[in-house]
Amino acid sequence: MQTLPTDDGSKEKRRKNTGKITLAEVAKLVGVSTMTVSRALRMPEKVNPELRTRIETAVNELGYVPNLQARSLASADSSLVMGVVPSFSVPGFIAASETLQEVLSRQGYTMMFIESGQGGQSEEKAFQQMLAYNPAAIVQFNIDNIDSCSQMLANAGIPVVEIGAINHEAACVSIGVDYAAAIKKLVNSLAQEGYKNLGLLCTASNNVMFRQILGGWNSAMLSISHSPHRVVTPHLPSGITTGFSLLGDIRITWPELDALICTSDEIACGCIMACHNAGLKVPDGLALASLSGGTLAAVCSPALTSVEFPWKEAGTLAGKTLLERLAGNGQQQIIELPSTLQIRASSKRPAR
Repeated sequence: MQTLPTDDGSKEKRRKNTGKITLAEVAKLVGVSTMTVSRALRMPEKVNPELRTRIETAVNELGYVPNLQARSLASADSSLVMGVVPSFSVPGFIAASETLQEVLSRQGYTMMFIESGQGGQSEEKAFQQMLAYNPAAIVQFNIDNIDSCSQMLANAGIPVVEIGAINHEAACVSIGVDYAAAIKKLVNSLAQEGYKNLGLLCTASNNVMFRQILGGWNSAMLSISHSPHRVVTPHLPSGITTGFSLLGDIRITWPELDALICTSDEIACGCIMACHNAGLKVPDGLALASLSGGTLAAVCSPALTSVEFPWKEAGTLAGKTLLERLAGNGQQQIIELPSTLQIRASSKRPAR
């Protein structure tokens, strides 16, 4: 068992249950109360400079790490903003979270992100842990809240902002894009290029996004008198390996397929790799297009035709909106951002 030296040369046993240095141990080494140490760490300007130096020396010597959870629970003025996302690999999350943190950090707020999983007990546990930190606000990225989690948020009484698929029925601020409109842009673009047999590869997503994607797909395909039956919806992550492993089966099922829309850049790039592996040229043998979550569409080979979403702008707007809410300003609102069609080599046929 480890022991720590104290100011009188005796030994003190470290807390058995965690092995962490406690505030009391710092106070004992300095010879002051725990309240004095706590005040020096939270409000150093209110502590005598000489005493503050001794406390800082003890903190560094012992390796004490302040308990931020306890600090936030003890104060109604938390500077912590929690972010929750089904998975850190969700397309668009990285870009949005970076700009979101930039905006909030300039006003002294710190962000912590947590994965919730896909509904049920995992989501409920994640929300319980998140709210235990007494955050000042919460940001959700493409989250489906089960009833118990929605009730937790309502009881917390703090600002909540959603980023992702635009949600006109949200109980909080919703900042995002219309996936139905994005899919329609891709369908119409491929049809104009002369593709006749289109398919959709749609991986796991939240309910709002999923309904928008399928609704937009069915509507767009029927509007050009094409059948919308070629749809694959596996419960798999939106990764490169998913596209690579599924394309062969998709082509066996629908050998007439001449264009495939994927719901992420990563899946589409995996499909391109599978085409290369099979000796199938893109777009001559199969055209590919995607809903873009980042810069991957422009750098893969061939470059991907995609509908690009302004996730960085969404993160910035989310940060500014949260700051307004935290200052007691602003009303509930829906902020829909435009998407942009980028036609690239993966679907563009050479001029004849």
